[in-house]
Amino acid sequence: MGTVKLSSKQMPQWMKFFMLRIFPLIFVVVGAVVAFWGIRGLVRAKASLQWPSIQGQILESSVERHHSSGSNGSSTTYHAEILYKFILNDTTFNGNRVAYGDYGSSNPSHARQIVNKYPKNKIITVYYMPDNPEECLLEPGVKMQSWFLPAFGIIFFTVGCLMAIFIPRAIRKQEFSKQTEEVF
Repeated sequence: MGTVKLSSKQMPQWMKFFMLRIFPLIFVVVGAVVAFWGIRGLVRAKASLQWPSIQGQILESSVERHHSSGSNGSSTTYHAEILYKFILNDTTFNGNRVAYGDYGSSNPSHARQIVNKYPKNKIITVYYMPDNPEECLLEPGVKMQSWFLPAFGIIFFTVGCLMAIFIPRAIRKQEFSKQTEEVF
């Protein structure tokens, strides 16, 4: 049984446009947005080392379980949900960020460690952005997990740029080889 080779001549014009322009653009845009937010988080994580601190209290501390189903089966992710409050200038603020780059995992032990570290009613130190106290966290500084979003975004962006360069080249090469086959 032979294989059918789809040449670019057989490829509908809309599909060729999608593969040449839209598909790489999706990667570039998504990568740029994710990299922007990730780098913004990294900058804030570094800056948080200089933020003022204040005493606060843990209001809620639990391991949240998120179940999702997809074409590859189902998966469960565990995330530590920590809610805390602090009072600054007679205004109560609530926060839920432990550190920049917080993440969920398929293994509940990471979330459980965080919950054990910050049990309900514990008095804690909260670090807050001086000009925006709603931006706050419990563990200032850059952690390893803070690098995930920027790295993911930059990789996605780079893949999109490479696709924008190499997919058109591959299609032109295929068209050229198809033309030379027809001549001979």
